[in-house]
Parts: sequence; structure tokens; C-alpha cells
Amino acid sequence: MEYAALRRNLSSWLTQDRTYTEVLEEFGPPSVLFGGDNPFYGRTLAYATEETTEPIICFHLWNGSSEESGKSWPPIHREPLLLAVRSGRGAFTDTFTFTPEGRRRRPDIG
Repeated sequence: MEYAALRRNLSSWLTQDRTYTEVLEEFGPPSVLFGGDNPFYGRTLAYATEETTEPIICFHLWNGSSEESGKSWPPIHREPLLLAVRSGRGAFTDTFTFTPEGRRRRPDIG
């Protein structure tokens, strides 16, 4: 998918929970992969364009255990889940969007 289309479709696409496979199927291979290919570990997929004035779009994926199990290993998911995407310039809070799963896992800082 071209970068401009990725940016256009992003906000509506993040209204549902997504997996690593869904990100790749929708947006194609990333410009940069932070992390490895092991499905038991999280990673970040970064998409960029040759136009240096355009921001990098980073998909933050996580794979871990459930809070109920009390165990940190093994992860309970077959592949990493998308928790959040950062896109744009400016303040972190203005450029970071959580998926529904990301909002559920976000710590309550009271």
C-alpha cells in the first residue's frame, strides 16, 4: 500500500483490534522492523516514505501473558497484537493512538 493511502486509512482501521498478520496484509512489509520474527515476542513496524517531511508511522505490537495467569511466559497469543500506532509530528499524546486492546492493557495511573 502506498504511504498516502496508509495515512488516509489509519484512523478508521484502528477502531478494531488487529494482529501482526493483519497489519502486514493491510499495509505490506514495513520500511523498518524493530524486533525479530519470533511470534512470541512483540515488535514495532515502521513505515516511511522518501519524502522526508512526512512522519514515520510506527505500529507497536505486543505478545505477552494474561494478567490472570500470573505468569510471564509463555505468551498466550499465537502472534503479536497491535496495541498502538504513532503517526504525525508534535506532542506524543497528540500522535499516539491506542487500539481497543491497547486501551484495555493501558495501566490505570490514578
